[in-house]
Amino acid sequence: MNKLLPFSITLSAILLASGAMAQNDAPATDAERHLGPLHGKGAWELITEEAAFSPRDTAEPLVYDGKMWISNGYYHGNILTRDLWSSTDGVTWTSVNEDTPYTGYSEMVAYDGKMWAIKGGVWTSTDGIEWTEVLEEAPFGVRAYGETVVFQDKIWQLGSGAGVWNTTDGVNWTRVLDDAPYSKRSACAVGVHDGKLWLCGGRVGVPNDPPEKGYESVTTYNDVWCSEDGVNWTRVLEHAPWSPRMWFVAETYRGYLWIFGGYDNVNNQNLGDVWYTKDGVTWYEFVSDPQWAARHEPTTYVYDDSLWMVAGNTWPVVNDVWRLTLPQEE
Repeated sequence: MNKLLPFSITLSAILLASGAMAQNDAPATDAERHLGPLHGKGAWELITEEAAFSPRDTAEPLVYDGKMWISNGYYHGNILTRDLWSSTDGVTWTSVNEDTPYTGYSEMVAYDGKMWAIKGGVWTSTDGIEWTEVLEEAPFGVRAYGETVVFQDKIWQLGSGAGVWNTTDGVNWTRVLDDAPYSKRSACAVGVHDGKLWLCGGRVGVPNDPPEKGYESVTTYNDVWCSEDGVNWTRVLEHAPWSPRMWFVAETYRGYLWIFGGYDNVNNQNLGDVWYTKDGVTWYEFVSDPQWAARHEPTTYVYDDSLWMVAGNTWPVVNDVWRLTLPQEE
């Protein structure tokens, strides 16, 4: 029930209340921004504003044969680039293949001394030029926004739907889980960290209530899941301090699991934040000056003792290259 304040309120009380309001409106402190042990240890460095390859998002990364590789990607007007490039320094990029034979947007991994491209079919190469199709149709089909990683000496496919698959040869695939507890998730961030598989955020094809401002037909999440075997999954955090998002990526670097950028479907905007964690429960925001522009579907690497941020969609798509090198843990 509302009540009227006594007319005799003192000036000091007014000033006290005013001060409290000012304090509430003050910028967040370091603790409130979840800054952690890596705060102030390094900053992103712009390596090149325009790489030799065309601007793109959803390009697939690969570290193989001492190089960073970038495969395919989306360009304005729903144009799919089918090329493959490599670099040893992030500055000079070499065109290796102008018309790759594998399915566009194939997930890329390095495994068993080869490059692997997996989406619908399975292809391998040792040089990026000559490719061999080892499987015409994978049993999981063409999965949109799926993720492929190497874990426990196997190739794993997950993060698009509720199924989890693995293989040791690219030909014979085993479905180890039909109905993962994180449901039919896609556009999430998947990584390998601390001997576990991790799945963060992403979306499901069900409208939120109220509908999110971007794509109204989906609901996005900021939860965190992990598994030691790909079969038994534990939700370690229902709501991380970073906002719900999709089209973002994960890497492991300096003993932490990292996530980068993405798309905030709730507010229809790109994200440019970076977060890291050791256990999936306690997250810290990595704040840098300078910092790359907010973007979704970037391409990231752990290479040459550094984290790399490459390309992505900032509205418009870009082809810049950034590098972050942090000191070794003491």
